[in-house]
Amino acid sequence: MEHCKNPWKNTCSNENIKLYIQIKGENLPICYQCWNKIADQNEDW
Repeated sequence: MEHCKNPWKNTCSNENIKLYIQIKGENLPICYQCWNKIADQNEDW
């Protein structure tokens, strides 16, 4: 089973994937916990 590949938190190994984000042509699985933290940040994409 695949695990979270949050590029801002390399230590996450959660397998509860919520969505995928594409960075530099690569689709990265993001878990629920990491996505909630990313979504709460004031970042421009």
